[in-house]
Amino acid sequence: MKTMTAMPTAPAANRLDGVRVAITHDKEQVKDQAELFRALGAEVFFYPCIEIVPYEHTGELDAALKEAIAGKYDWIVLNDADTALVVGERMAAIGADPNQIPRRLKVASIGCMTERYTNEFMGLQATFAPEVYTPQYVAEALKLKAGDRVLLPQSSMTRMSLAHCLRDTGAEVTAINAYRTLVGRGGDGVPVLLWEGKIDCITFTFPTAVRYFFKRLDLEGGTPAMLDDVCVACIGPLTASAAQDYGMHVDVLPEQHTIEGMVNAVAAYFAAR
Repeated sequence: MKTMTAMPTAPAANRLDGVRVAITHDKEQVKDQAELFRALGAEVFFYPCIEIVPYEHTGELDAALKEAIAGKYDWIVLNDADTALVVGERMAAIGADPNQIPRRLKVASIGCMTERYTNEFMGLQATFAPEVYTPQYVAEALKLKAGDRVLLPQSSMTRMSLAHCLRDTGAEVTAINAYRTLVGRGGDGVPVLLWEGKIDCITFTFPTAVRYFFKRLDLEGGTPAMLDDVCVACIGPLTASAAQDYGMHVDVLPEQHTIEGMVNAVAAYFAAR
């Protein structure tokens, strides 16, 4: 297994002409990533590994959102864009007006596209939107105090590392299942393209995408060995750690844990070859 190293952000001059990139998230949710790769000359393929499904029981989340409007919480922490989308849908379902949200409630939008989705689907502005988002960094940067009340809606499959780090500050954290993730469907025939040696790079932006990529690959007759000669790019250390847990080499890990940072780091990787 290769040792992963942080890649510097590449200058815009680095091109990806002829490089074939597979993206492991839904086409509608990775427009920015696809556009950035295409602007550098890459050919983009889509292989959605995650399907977002509303959680069966919405009562707990709905009640928590009503409590947030009533002023119970100091922070609402959104761990990814999918969470912002689902929470926005539940706010609309219960008739919550963003203008009713108390000003004292601060919003942390963590991860790619989350800040945009917070504004677009929830009608709220993020108070905190870091470009680096390990659980330890987020918990420290929020500067929580003992007794601060935090609402943490998340996927039922999300590991509790962020909740644990937030609780270690002394904050009172309410972690609630907001949605489920299933194995994705559709997109391009990436397993066949991998088998034929027609994919040069594959990108992962969530640890869950890594886990569900291998589930989908197995269901469709693929094997991890198909990735031996493929550049594996992960947006941040949690995603990279998940990839290494599955035996993948991680070739690209940007210093800035953003879509642009990852795309530029991929360009730097191929420019250096």
